[in-house]
Amino acid sequence: MPADERRPVDRNALYEEVWTQPVTIVAERYGLSDVGLAKLCRRVEIPVPSRGYWAKVKAGRIMRKVPLKPMSQRTPLPLGPIPLSPEQRKTRAVIRDAVAKAKVERPSFEVPPALLAPHQLVRAAELRLKRRDGWDSETGLRSAPNEVLHLEVTRENLDRALRLADTLIRALEVSDVAVHVDSQNRATVLESAGTLVPLAITEKLAWTEHVPTRAERRAQKRYDNSYRSGETVDYPHIPQFDPQPTGRLTITVGRKYAARSWNDTERKRLEERVGHVVAGIIAFIEIKRAEEAERARRAEAHRIALEKYEREVARYESERQRLRSLRRDAAQYRRARELREYLDAYERAACDAGRLVPKVEDWLAWARAKADCIDPLILMSDVILDAPKPERPSFW
Repeated sequence: MPADERRPVDRNALYEEVWTQPVTIVAERYGLSDVGLAKLCRRVEIPVPSRGYWAKVKAGRIMRKVPLKPMSQRTPLPLGPIPLSPEQRKTRAVIRDAVAKAKVERPSFEVPPALLAPHQLVRAAELRLKRRDGWDSETGLRSAPNEVLHLEVTRENLDRALRLADTLIRALEVSDVAVHVDSQNRATVLESAGTLVPLAITEKLAWTEHVPTRAERRAQKRYDNSYRSGETVDYPHIPQFDPQPTGRLTITVGRKYAARSWNDTERKRLEERVGHVVAGIIAFIEIKRAEEAERARRAEAHRIALEKYEREVARYESERQRLRSLRRDAAQYRRARELREYLDAYERAACDAGRLVPKVEDWLAWARAKADCIDPLILMSDVILDAPKPERPSFW
């Protein structure tokens, strides 16, 4: 929801909600967790039912309702939550069902201590990333996302990353999530029901201050003495820091800001959380699928609204054009009628004065013909005035 649609918390309304239904139900209505809604209530000093309150109510006991007191401090109220739309509630329900299904249906996956019969993608990555040649990265990370699985790890932790990738791919395939390498976009892609999500396993590096080697010191000294000797020596590019492998791996799905990641922690490594990671990946895919469906729905609604707008604009312009034509015809009709009245009066005056000679009669006939050309009720055109305007000939 746009931020400008939010309003400060309505303490009375929220108080009535949390004392009418359990916090979990109220929180779901706003897309919050029960803990998040409870924190908001504490912030604005709204009492909430204690644990076991609703079980006792369901058992038939009459429970006391804690009254709502005025706030102890007069501070601006924070912005309140906005109820989810029916589409958003439906999307969240689909995500919950998909994650619950994945947790129930997936077996327990354990990362093996060695690769015995790896997945074909993992086998290809192993052959490519263990080659001796083709590595010129200053960081020491081995990666070829345009050829094999998107792994960015040091040589020391390559075997572990391959075992983790093998277990993760097999767990995802059980949940009907296919994995393939997109060479054109240099990415490993997860695909589920037409929804595509990139996947990467990377290693975090630690950087230590570089200690120049004997060869680097000699090269630097030679470069410094080249000014006196007149010798041409290339500048020795000596790094300031050296990358060090940490063994801390990260699994990332999505790109940049629209991404989710799982890291090795001090308490648990990723091998112990494969099931949790798989459930999170499936939830991420469902969220992206719902977002894509919502964008498609909005695009279709926009297209329909745009077509309706264009029809209304065309109808409006057509009506304006018809009205302009009507006014123009009415004005032309008035001009033709005024001309005929003038010509009739002129003819009467000429008869009374005895000046109705052939020359005047010819002029009257010409003038009445012009009036007929102007009159929109008479289909008649003027040979001279309705013809294209003559163009001045060029000298050349």
